Amino acid sequence: MQWNEVDLLVSPTATDLVALLVFECGSNGSVIDDEHPDHKGRIRITAYFPLAQEGLVETIREKMGALESRGVDLGDWKVVEKKADDKDWLFAWQEHFHPKKISRHFWAAPAWEPARPADGEDVLSINPGLAFGSGFHDTTCMCVQYLEDTVKPGDTVFDIGTGTGILAIAAAKLGASRVTAVDFDAVAVKQAAVNAKLNGVEERLTIANSDLLAAIPQGEQADVVVANLVTNAVLALLPTLPPYLKEGGTLIASGIIDERIDEVRRAAAAVGFTWVDEQFRSGWYAVLMKR
Repeated sequence: MQWNEVDLLVSPTATDLVALLVFECGSNGSVIDDEHPDHKGRIRITAYFPLAQEGLVETIREKMGALESRGVDLGDWKVVEKKADDKDWLFAWQEHFHPKKISRHFWAAPAWEPARPADGEDVLSINPGLAFGSGFHDTTCMCVQYLEDTVKPGDTVFDIGTGTGILAIAAAKLGASRVTAVDFDAVAVKQAAVNAKLNGVEERLTIANSDLLAAIPQGEQADVVVANLVTNAVLALLPTLPPYLKEGGTLIASGIIDERIDEVRRAAAAVGFTWVDEQFRSGWYAVLMKR
């Protein structure tokens, strides 16, 4: 399978903001190479997009220009597009994905490189394949931390937009007895199944191809719903979610960009959610709500 590979060269201070920008533009994943600045001191962000996405580079350049006009220091920025195939994507992951502690309890580690957890810690082993979700992105880390605070043994958990399955696997390892993980991307669904087996939790996970809640039978309810998406998807999910979440249940939502957090706050209040807590890192929000 081929992809549009877009390299963005930007100043070190702008990497998080530009990574957010490409994610909002529909990137299937990106790699920030902050260990090897070029001769101008710029950092390379490599992002991957579906081939069918037309006018992509022009859109990115327009959004970069808009950031610059708002006073963001992008440096002597540059955008370069080329075609890439699956092996390029996999090589990029393997070059930059190494074990890292992402929460009090969990490490995220690639399947090809073991982590060394201390007593009482656990490892989320991930073979990312072509799916999004290594565990290093701030939105994923914040969701894992909220799962640690909320999932109890025996809980039912729904993971909406599962990607590699990392959040569903974390929920299972925290004691959830049943986890339903869904994603709109069929490639992600297959990879999440691979990772569930890799972590020994496949018997507690049901993984399905679904547009948000479409594949979850009506009448089924979760104790915890985690949704690491993008802002528009979170806004689409909120009004449909209450029947799928038990009274007093917890919603963890992330992938929400800074300037749209108030939209999410209003949409959550409109359907009866109580805003309990929020975290903010590198331009992204994760929030914890109760029904």
